[in-house]
Amino acid sequence: MSNQFPLNLKHAPSFASEDFLKLPCNEDAVYILQNWPSWTSHAVALIGPKGSGKSHLGHAWSEKSGAIFLTPQTDITKLGNACNLFVDDADCGLFPEDMLFHVYNWCKETSGSLLFTGQTAPNRWTVTLPDLKSRLATVQVTSIGSPDEDALTMVLAKLFADRQLIIDDTILPYIVSRMERSFDMANKIVSELDRISLAKKRRLTKILAKEVLEKLDTE
Repeated sequence: MSNQFPLNLKHAPSFASEDFLKLPCNEDAVYILQNWPSWTSHAVALIGPKGSGKSHLGHAWSEKSGAIFLTPQTDITKLGNACNLFVDDADCGLFPEDMLFHVYNWCKETSGSLLFTGQTAPNRWTVTLPDLKSRLATVQVTSIGSPDEDALTMVLAKLFADRQLIIDDTILPYIVSRMERSFDMANKIVSELDRISLAKKRRLTKILAKEVLEKLDTE
């Protein structure tokens, strides 16, 4: 067989603050998080499209603030002396509403800070608990916008570099001029190019990029 089957090894992104790519579409969000603890509200929601770096920024803030990273399985009765909390993908539907209600109140009562991330503003989340809905409506919101062509070029270059992939000089403008304008699509394209080039032992060229773009366009 001419093709190899690459091991399904997940690429682990770095959440270090120095590895975050600052762009015009995320500068407001970066400013808000960098200027903690001078927040005007104890609770802030960082919102933006999938793959835009919300988790990266959130983890960088957690490192700076000493915040506890919460999952839907976290036992919130054992927070101890923790004052600052980070809830990533808070609008994914996996976090119990009473848990979100408790952490909001906990941070307020302990004079701590709470960071949510999500794709939409908290006042648009589907919740049934009236007290939680009223509290979410007061959360300060900062957002990451959609990338333009220059931003996408920088994002793609970083994604290739993160995977230590060597690319043809013409591949970035070729991809950017033909792809959907989204962070999520940029991640999908680089991941698929990495997978196919490894499986077929092919260089990353415009020809391979064309194949990947056509494949993703039909999915």
